[in-house]
Amino acid sequence: MIYNNKPMPELLKYWELQGLLTPLDRHFAIEMAKMHQCGEPLYLFICAYLSKQLSNQHGCVVLEQINQANPMFESPRLCSLNFEIEDFKAALLSFPGISQYQEGQPCATPIILDGNRLYLQKYHQFELTVASTLNRLASNPIEVDIPNLTKQLSLVFPQPQNQDIDWQKIAAATALTRQLAVITGGPGTGKTTTVTKMLFLLQLNQELNIKLVAPTGKAAARLTESIKASKARLASDLEQHKDQIDLNAIDKIPEEASTIHRLLGVVPNSHRYRHNKDNPLRLDLLIVDEASMVDLPMMDKLLSALPENARLILLGDQDQLASVEAGAVLADICHGIKLKGQSGNSWKMRYSQNQLQTLSSLTNTDLSEFLDTNGHFGDSLCMLQYSHRFAGEAGIGQLAKAVNNGDIGNVLNVWQQGYDEISWLGHGEISANLQQNIGLVTLLNQSEKHYRPYLQLIKNLQESYKSGINKGDEAAIEVINKFNDYRLLCPMRSGDYGVDGINQQMADLLNKHHHINVNQEFYLGRPIIIQSNDYNLGLFNGDIGIVLQDSEQPDRLMAHFIKADGSILKVLPARLPTHETCYAMTVHKSQGSEFDRVAMVMPPQPTQSQWQLLTKELLYTAITRAKSHFVCLGSRNTFEHCVNHATERASGLADRLWKMT
Repeated sequence: MIYNNKPMPELLKYWELQGLLTPLDRHFAIEMAKMHQCGEPLYLFICAYLSKQLSNQHGCVVLEQINQANPMFESPRLCSLNFEIEDFKAALLSFPGISQYQEGQPCATPIILDGNRLYLQKYHQFELTVASTLNRLASNPIEVDIPNLTKQLSLVFPQPQNQDIDWQKIAAATALTRQLAVITGGPGTGKTTTVTKMLFLLQLNQELNIKLVAPTGKAAARLTESIKASKARLASDLEQHKDQIDLNAIDKIPEEASTIHRLLGVVPNSHRYRHNKDNPLRLDLLIVDEASMVDLPMMDKLLSALPENARLILLGDQDQLASVEAGAVLADICHGIKLKGQSGNSWKMRYSQNQLQTLSSLTNTDLSEFLDTNGHFGDSLCMLQYSHRFAGEAGIGQLAKAVNNGDIGNVLNVWQQGYDEISWLGHGEISANLQQNIGLVTLLNQSEKHYRPYLQLIKNLQESYKSGINKGDEAAIEVINKFNDYRLLCPMRSGDYGVDGINQQMADLLNKHHHINVNQEFYLGRPIIIQSNDYNLGLFNGDIGIVLQDSEQPDRLMAHFIKADGSILKVLPARLPTHETCYAMTVHKSQGSEFDRVAMVMPPQPTQSQWQLLTKELLYTAITRAKSHFVCLGSRNTFEHCVNHATERASGLADRLWKMT
């Protein structure tokens, strides 16, 4: 079944040297062979290949998706396979350490074959647990007082003028009537606004213990800010109805969000958490924002710690980048409402007869076109489809939509329309004198101008301190907010066009223009992004701060961060957890954030590994971080590759949720 001109151990080493396998992949195969005393080439190969898939964030190996002609995508090809699926499965099951999954039976081997999918045992268990819990939650409707709730919904959600169906109202009704609710939609579609209104109605009728969480500290802070702003808008909007509805319930809506890790309670120096199935969380409702960032193992831990009768609401954009680790849970959850055979991303809600009648009654909306008699999972989903941020013909919204639909013709048309909100920079020729890419030089010079305002505020602050004027922490908040008006985004970390290279070049340019002085590590004005959680300091992965003078001791430099409650956290630079400079950041780290202006840097000649990073989801995520302007440095070939290269992660979760065959 496997043909090559080298012994398999030599091939594994060769693939590692070529970057086609990680050292972990190779050593996993070798240790499995030693443990089970099996040196068969196919056994070594499949163990290494399974580990490789996990390294690439796939939850499993789908046997029919293996490229038999060149499974490692190498050049020149040294390995190929030739098998029929059933014969291949029989061969795998003949090896020690691999067993067939039998429902209800414990799995005792490290590798599990379930149908045509091959799993590491723990990832198979993660998938089973997540699917079982989500299916259980989705099958449980919640009884409500329909006449009373209908009246309340009509007050909180007045009929919008820009759409036939108020999907925000439908989403709120879904969350009020199901133990599980998944509210998905692109930027500016009103996910947080919808949830705030839903929480108001919930607290109006019964008080619940509610917790708000997000995958990162930055996302948690953004959720806190958004909930506060939404509460203020809601109070203003409902002021005219205060005689008909109790506005005091707005004050009962929780504001403070935390990270998932903090909610579960990390046990120091371990991968365990204080809250689990034996010690569940103490809450009635859990709301998880930016759910697309939650990987399969973390979702398993979160659901295992959820009390049996608790409600769960997941918020996120199913079209954004999937989690950094294995799995694409939110995409799998939403898989069943994606229309097959349609170009681009086309979606349609799927409601059972009972849920359709409930939602129609509560919202006074005809939803008959969304009736579906297969399964119940669609009853828990609602996708918001109208973007308030990118309304009308705005260039950013048009470009994001075209990219998300994978419509390369429309993408090119959008670029040719000359929208003020989007700009293109080609890489151009390499300058013989500068030894730099002309397009990159242009972008860096533009970035210097965009970063100049926050640095000018710092200089003004210096002068104030010299004059004996102390503006307090408000000045630091102003500086950080001004810095966050603009951001450079990169697909990868290393190289001249990655975060490391762009940060260095940006610092050199700002130093050359005398905006900063890089003679010391923690120079005045240095932006910092935290890369690991420090619960003692209250700093989390993704938090962004700036090194500024301490208002209490202006001769001392401190790293300043804006906390979730809007106050300033000051930390001595020497006490900071793992961190790096942040003029540029990865697109992955930008999730959950938004900036007034965004510039994306693409490599001019991507390597094989970089091509894998350049996906439609990455491009869509970068574009939608921008509120008023997006600029891209790249080539047409690279941009088109992104549009045509959608992320597909091997998983069986969608099938388990939507009961597919």
